[in-house]
Amino acid sequence: SPDDRFVVNTYDGTTGGISRALEAKSDLQGVDYNAIGLNDAVKADHINQLNAITAYFYMRGLDYFGGMPIYYSVDDDLCARSTARETYAHIETLLKDAIPALSKKTTLGASEDGYIKQAAAAALLAQLYFNAVAYIGEEHFDECAEICRDIIGGVYGTYELDKTWYGPHCFDNNTSPEVIWTVPSENSKVEWNWYFKYFYHYSSYEYFGIETAGYNGFMLTPSLDPQGRYYTQWKLGNPYQKFNDKDLRKKPYRYLGSRKYEGMFLVGDQTNPNNPSQQCLGQKEYSGKVINLVDQVARFSEVGTKYNSVAELTSTMADGEENSGVRLVKAPQPNLDDKLLRWNPDCPVIRLSEIYYMLAECELRAGDKKTAAGLINQVRGRNFEGGADPNHNPHEYRMLDEWMIEFLGEGRRRTDLIRWDKFVTESWWDHTPLNDKNKNLFPIPNSAIPANNLIEENHGHLIPGDPGGSRLSGAPGQDMNFKKPKK
Repeated sequence: SPDDRFVVNTYDGTTGGISRALEAKSDLQGVDYNAIGLNDAVKADHINQLNAITAYFYMRGLDYFGGMPIYYSVDDDLCARSTARETYAHIETLLKDAIPALSKKTTLGASEDGYIKQAAAAALLAQLYFNAVAYIGEEHFDECAEICRDIIGGVYGTYELDKTWYGPHCFDNNTSPEVIWTVPSENSKVEWNWYFKYFYHYSSYEYFGIETAGYNGFMLTPSLDPQGRYYTQWKLGNPYQKFNDKDLRKKPYRYLGSRKYEGMFLVGDQTNPNNPSQQCLGQKEYSGKVINLVDQVARFSEVGTKYNSVAELTSTMADGEENSGVRLVKAPQPNLDDKLLRWNPDCPVIRLSEIYYMLAECELRAGDKKTAAGLINQVRGRNFEGGADPNHNPHEYRMLDEWMIEFLGEGRRRTDLIRWDKFVTESWWDHTPLNDKNKNLFPIPNSAIPANNLIEENHGHLIPGDPGGSRLSGAPGQDMNFKKPKK
């Protein structure tokens, strides 16, 4: 809804990111780099990093809201909303102009520090082409594939797949050879912590052995109905089930000490595996009892009172209990012995696995299933003992499954489903399709509308004859509100 805080935060973060990048660019353009011991090449690199991050935020806006108002500087007058096609072209131009001026990574495994290098900007351009069918109603998979091959081939810098599944996510993931662009995080310094706290139970700090409070808000959609049967009536969803039982990531999370850990999920009995005296105890339906996280959602605690048997239970988002759902631990948690490592994993915005998967999907769409399978298996192999990956036979639903399990929790599921035209047309747990492609876009938040007299609600109505939603009615403009951010 237009008042949903996640939609509001997404809108504010997207437009705020653009305005801040343009303001920084304006500041740097007035600096004489030679006078301070630098040179014009460094200046060009800095300016084009800002061009690339501006393109990134515009692409997020295009993905979430459709066409955006296009600004070139903070001195521009407020302007009306551009079409999705015009926004797409602006992003493409920013990235194409930026890539040649950016530096390349030349040392494999050199620490990533948040700076945007050539490969990051090239990957953003590949993402734009990859989703062009959703953004502007045109297929540009060939252009995407060409860039992906070049990134893998080292044209834009030196990268390779990490040998382990946890390398791109661990405490020292800034040195993973596969990480192309990260947002830095460090204990007590710009911590990337709020997102994963939503997955943890209120008492999960006992399981981890460290004082990490949880909000108990997010979980994986369930794979099992209340009676313990796998959902088979839809092809999408069931994420925990979709992980092969031999997949190393499917183990319950356990910190092994000295920066090492195993598993990626909180599931089952939530007793600290290293110290059985520490138990995650319930505070609501299971007050005082050890929480047992299940791959189900239902009011099991009310069987015998409100319900006569498990067979009567329903399973919707309104039926959750405090132990409902498997929880994700994508960013590892240390124990108290290593508490200074907490929140040290950086946020991997782009990693080489994504490049392999984009190329695989492009090959699949071109009819080359063998090449697609080979590319995916190069990534999947590290998830199994000895690299013994079970056979992979790609098709569109299997491709979507692979995107889901490899990038679980990394913020791309909606985009992938829209690209395959599944977001508003297919069912999964507690999701009945509306068959309304207007719902592929978010509404403009009500809080943004009073900012100036150009803004109207984004009703999402596609203008006839403008394929792919490249023009929206009822949304003539938006205010980016270019004000200097508070220190």
